Amino acid sequence: MNSNGKRVLLVAAAIVWPLVGGCGEKGSVVSLTYDRPAKFKIPAKVKRLAVAEFAGKTRRDERWGVVAADKLCAELAKANREFNRYELVDRRNLGKILTEQDIRIMNSEQAVKAGKLADVQAMIYGQVTVNVTDERLSRSYFDPFSRSMKKKDYTKRYCLVAVNLTMDDIDTAKTFHTFTLTKEFDSDKDKEGSSLGGVLGFSSDDPPPADQTVNQMLDLVVQQFVREISPHKVVVSVKLGNGKSEAVKTGNKLAKAGDYAEALEMYQAAMSERPDDDGAAFNAGVMYEALCDFSNAEKNYSKAISLKAKDEYIEARQRVRAEQ
Repeated sequence: MNSNGKRVLLVAAAIVWPLVGGCGEKGSVVSLTYDRPAKFKIPAKVKRLAVAEFAGKTRRDERWGVVAADKLCAELAKANREFNRYELVDRRNLGKILTEQDIRIMNSEQAVKAGKLADVQAMIYGQVTVNVTDERLSRSYFDPFSRSMKKKDYTKRYCLVAVNLTMDDIDTAKTFHTFTLTKEFDSDKDKEGSSLGGVLGFSSDDPPPADQTVNQMLDLVVQQFVREISPHKVVVSVKLGNGKSEAVKTGNKLAKAGDYAEALEMYQAAMSERPDDDGAAFNAGVMYEALCDFSNAEKNYSKAISLKAKDEYIEARQRVRAEQ
């Protein structure tokens, strides 16, 4: 909880079971859904909001600026359906006003002028820069069949997306919030399945179209900006551990059925039987987190880390610490 005690975080917890072969306990994932407030407080009286077309230094940047503005409107509309925070002005109507008045929003003075014409209380404007290059290279690998080194061609991709956004108060001509974010992707440094490469679904030998990579990176940037200015939902997927006993398997089945308190009892029994069972300790932390008991969730995640310092254990502890 935050200092004022009013912040509601965890609203739901459900089990998602992928269709996989083999033992049922493998691949079990707990999906935790949180309601979170805006990271930056915008006055509640500010309701009518407009998003201007984002500028760019080149024609390609301008094209991506239009895409980014559309994505931002869509993401804000999605948040508004849940939280009813803003009333978005249709971008087509705003575009018509800007064209008629020959206004291109690049600073606060222009934003205020356009905002008054559009009858809004806040205006978002900014600039987008995109740079993406593909380079055809080759790498050496050992072929076990011929027992010799061979070369394989692949595409190295570098992509940079930089976004600078400003949200201005139309009544006072002051800036509510500024946001600057740069994301870089280098396929040689970020292999498939790790970090941003995993999110983008990138294969170093067979990359998706370049525009797809840029689109996905813009999605990430836009989502982060919306979290800055609007209440939003966050879904965290946590894969349960298999543990070292039948009690853990039983606990996973109970968790699947949504019986989190009973599943927790089984994980605690497993830890009593095997104090070195890091999977049981981690799963107990997940159940405490699903039950909104973040303090005990942190204690169990810490115990799991002391037994085996897995990345997912450390990330889970950081998550619940942030929620307290």
